[in-house]
Amino acid sequence: MNAVKVVQHEIEQANSYKLKQVQSYLDGQINGLKHMAAKMAFDQRLTPYAAKLNDYSAAETVKELSRYKDNSLILDGVLLYFRDDNQIFSDEGVVSLDVLTQQMYRFPQAEREAFLADLSASLQITLKPAVPVQLQGDREERLLTYMFPIMPNNSQPYGTVLFLINESMLTSAMSNVLGNVQGAVYLLNEAGDVLAVERTGESPEVERIMKRSELKTGEVISRIGSTSYSVMSEKSELTGWTYMIVMPTDQFWNRVIQFKQIAGLVLFMVLVIGIVAAWFVSIKKSGPIRSLAAHLQHKGAPGRENRPNANEFEFIRGAVDDLHHYTLQLQTNMEQQLPLVIDQMLYRALTGRGSEAETGAGAAFYPHIQGQSYYVMVISYRQDSHQPLGSSGREAFYRLLNRIEVADGNGFGIELLDEQAFALVMAVRESVADTRAHQVQAANAIQALLREKAGIHSLIGVGTACSELSAINQSLIEGLATLEYRLLFPEGHVLFFEDTAKLQDQNRQYSMGDQMKFTQSLRMADQAVCLDSLHAMLNNMAQMEQSMLMLRYICFDLVNAVLKEIRSLKVGMEWPETKRMMEFQTLEDLRESMGIVVARICEHVGAGKQSKRADLCGRIIAEIDRDYRSDQLSLDRLARQFDVSPSYISRLIREQTGTSFLDYVQQLRIQAVKREMLATDRPIKEIILEAGYQDMSSFIKKFKKSEGMTPGDYRKKARLE
Repeated sequence: MNAVKVVQHEIEQANSYKLKQVQSYLDGQINGLKHMAAKMAFDQRLTPYAAKLNDYSAAETVKELSRYKDNSLILDGVLLYFRDDNQIFSDEGVVSLDVLTQQMYRFPQAEREAFLADLSASLQITLKPAVPVQLQGDREERLLTYMFPIMPNNSQPYGTVLFLINESMLTSAMSNVLGNVQGAVYLLNEAGDVLAVERTGESPEVERIMKRSELKTGEVISRIGSTSYSVMSEKSELTGWTYMIVMPTDQFWNRVIQFKQIAGLVLFMVLVIGIVAAWFVSIKKSGPIRSLAAHLQHKGAPGRENRPNANEFEFIRGAVDDLHHYTLQLQTNMEQQLPLVIDQMLYRALTGRGSEAETGAGAAFYPHIQGQSYYVMVISYRQDSHQPLGSSGREAFYRLLNRIEVADGNGFGIELLDEQAFALVMAVRESVADTRAHQVQAANAIQALLREKAGIHSLIGVGTACSELSAINQSLIEGLATLEYRLLFPEGHVLFFEDTAKLQDQNRQYSMGDQMKFTQSLRMADQAVCLDSLHAMLNNMAQMEQSMLMLRYICFDLVNAVLKEIRSLKVGMEWPETKRMMEFQTLEDLRESMGIVVARICEHVGAGKQSKRADLCGRIIAEIDRDYRSDQLSLDRLARQFDVSPSYISRLIREQTGTSFLDYVQQLRIQAVKREMLATDRPIKEIILEAGYQDMSSFIKKFKKSEGMTPGDYRKKARLE
């Protein structure tokens, strides 16, 4: 029973973690659809006038819808309908409503009428569960309909944006949650309707669990009749959806003992053996030792099958050794994963996406990052030759400063590829009384280390210290802002934001520090810091004693700074708020309109960075998938090819696949060997060599660890089945 509970707990923990990943992924996709619908509502090319002006404008509208569709991974179709019209625009063309519902998407009669009614009259964002739909070519798919009125919550919307989502796109994200465990994964909306379900095995009573009114989120075990179930659920705060796993608990017993009939027999035998053992132990004292050895053998202790003639003491000692080895291996794996977790947590905090709970948990989990205060040193990628560092140089840079100790503090390095810089998060211990003195001492120590170990004379920008780790994104922005003064200071200098922020431009009458943070946070897409700096500058303007002419001049100077960023990014000139920002009448009018423009710029810059990062990750994964058989494939080669550091690529691969680079390549090679063994009669040795392995024995060990048997046994078993 203890083994059953252990197996059940491990499966529940693993599935709960997978369920949270699925929730995070689908929340991101649905949130992306909401942003897409909002963007389409303000797209001048998708207005009724622009779409129905002529045939050319209609074709451009179709192309625009197709481009929006390509921006999402879960969309099956994008439709745009203008109220009181008999035509509808889609990513495939312009058709009538009858053609849409009777030829392109043939809904059941009841769903068709409800679909047309909601399309013309819905005032709220509506998501309907999946229904069977006949597509062209008599192909049937289950589609969800996601409707966004234009504008949402408006009493008189002029149109509707409709997203068609194939249920298989949602279930594919949930398909790997259960693995080889029987049960079902449900996706429910706020009303409790089933949006999508992914099943494994037979589960006739699972539907009854879903209808129980007393079932609550977070319930672990639910009993219906004579059957018990393990229930885990997560509710999304973003969408209100509930993600739920339901698994019959009987299977956990079956995973320990293969047949239920044997379980009853074993219990009966235990009673008989206990009676006999009481008499047997009195005669032979070695009985308990033999019983323990027999128990271990019955449980299939790993590695003991190669010692059939070993006595009981040797057998038990071997089992203990195996357990100790497994524990050490597990501890090693945890130690290897810990730095990657800390790097990811720090990166999210630096980019302003980490929450206080997340950074607090990370600091508690990794005590070396705890401190009284935190600040960021930003180190530019430049050598004496004034040339940017290559991938190998950045990797050496990373290895040098990834983990570093200075007086009364620790440093944790993160590479910032987009900014061509290296961020060093410094944690100051409680014993430090003067943080500024610590910053000076630490910066000088870093400069000396770079000169001595790498021959680099870099310009270092130091942000102000903060008391919470979750607020270091502001210190990063300040450090980057100080690097703008590199024209005045050569490499080898240390610039402090506190010093540069004291400079006061008499023509502007507001702090240069706020101006620097405003511009830099706009480029970094950190909306919170950007708006704080904007409000600080406008508040200073409101307190100035200047003539109205001079005040308007200062305001227009701030507007010009925003327009300069808009021109460099090539966005926002057509926004109504941009025009309103340039035609402001009061400071409050300027504050409101500029706040909206700044928020949109940050959203655009953030989306661009995320897209660039996703594109780079996709190209790296595609290169690995294409060249995994080559023995020349390595992180260093990929780093040179994509001009990034090996550590940066390693972090991208782990974020995308959940495994390390070596493990991912090994998985691809094992899958290739399995496919080739099942499809052909070629010798196994030849197949293994072709897959990129030169060491046969090493591959066989890895294959056996992955599949539980040798390649030869795998081929024989597959052919017998």
